[in-house]
Amino acid sequence: MPIYNLYKEREGTARRGEDYKEVVIEYMEGLNYMVERDSAFHSTLDDIQFVNKATGDKVVAEAKAYSTGLSPNDFRDELARYFLEYIKQPQPHRFDFYIFTETLSNDQLWKALFDRDITDNQKLVDFYKKLKDSVNDEVVDRLDDTDVDEFRDFAIDTHVFVGTYDDLRQQAHQLEKTERFQYEPYLHSYEPVSEETEYATNLFQVTRYPETLYIIETTEEAESARVYNYNNEAFPIKLHERKLYSLVHPDHLPGSTRHYIHEDRFETREFEEFLRTGAQEEERENIVRSLLRGIFTLVARDNDCLIDREKGTTVYPELDRKQHGSERKLGRSWVAKELDSYPDVIHRGVKVRVRRYAGEYYYVLLPTQVFTSDGRRPVTGERKSRLQNDFSPNRFHAQNSKYDRQLRVWEELLMSDQTQLDRFMGEKIPVVKELEVTRVDSLSLNVRPPKDGDERDELIESASDLENTGGIEQ
Repeated sequence: MPIYNLYKEREGTARRGEDYKEVVIEYMEGLNYMVERDSAFHSTLDDIQFVNKATGDKVVAEAKAYSTGLSPNDFRDELARYFLEYIKQPQPHRFDFYIFTETLSNDQLWKALFDRDITDNQKLVDFYKKLKDSVNDEVVDRLDDTDVDEFRDFAIDTHVFVGTYDDLRQQAHQLEKTERFQYEPYLHSYEPVSEETEYATNLFQVTRYPETLYIIETTEEAESARVYNYNNEAFPIKLHERKLYSLVHPDHLPGSTRHYIHEDRFETREFEEFLRTGAQEEERENIVRSLLRGIFTLVARDNDCLIDREKGTTVYPELDRKQHGSERKLGRSWVAKELDSYPDVIHRGVKVRVRRYAGEYYYVLLPTQVFTSDGRRPVTGERKSRLQNDFSPNRFHAQNSKYDRQLRVWEELLMSDQTQLDRFMGEKIPVVKELEVTRVDSLSLNVRPPKDGDERDELIESASDLENTGGIEQ
């Protein structure tokens, strides 16, 4: 969560309530947002919901005209309710949460909780626990179904803006004057062309599922922050309603996990039967997706790959200079190498998603770049931004074929018949051998994007003309 200071060195004029809210709206309009709803979530919240005119991205904002300073401890009830609204949304449609306030108190706690460059994980966990102690029973019941990883995602998508009424008004006028964020038709989303087209895909269908699901009773001390740790972050397990769902037998879970379970108190179910009929549909799907993702990360980890969960799940190959030198290859393709002009390492990674389509589950692999300082630890802050800008794949053409090659590298690295995991763990974790995955090489759809720039321009001009005539074709 970035914290933006909008003020300058001068005396500000304090405004209250509606005035402050109105200037927040004015500032957001300068950023090319428009008000979608006003105070719609809950009667105890004073939220303003925005949508970006060009991208359709959602922002929910809270305006707090606190001249004495806003502390996270003063804001627990509202944070809990916004957090619950955030996780209620499907992941692709979750909003960013903006907090506007005149001043902050307890600055160090704000930073420890939410500033992604210096986040104190233990303080975030402690604050998450305190939410349950400071809200009413109705909210507590709903918080019991969440975990700290979801709260961490919410924190990452939270932004704090510090400025008085005058600060915001000055910034809004400056934005209006420069037109920096004004709506541009070429940044807008348009309907695709209706025409049947064959596509290459980044989908890998699960064609054979693991056989056994273990539903294990947990101890009283079990909670997400303790059950999930560096020993088992890659394992196919999911904590839900005081039960640990696992695709690994309790005896073969890491010791740090076994500490919070009753190893002799569990039931077994056929995994495929569970994914069709177990629990409520949404709960079942979340459990299944977490478990299938855990198989992928388990195999990745034991093939010398690393896992970054800052936003979702990103997997990238480790570069061990003693073993690989300055470049790690798979076949003729490099998967991690030292940069020539920087002392850092670039890795060809993938963001891992699990999705259900037409009743079947698929791995969705999104090629990405990860930069590390030593072949393991991701860089952060300004250095990360600079590297991403200098090595942006968008600067180069013919990305489709490049992405396809990267996907085939991951197919070979993680989905071959004989992985390191098979060799080192043998029969202890049979789930690795039981799972079978097949790449969906092509997909036929009845829509397509524009063939070239000329067709794109024609489509945009036609859509703009239709908007200007009120949606009536001339």
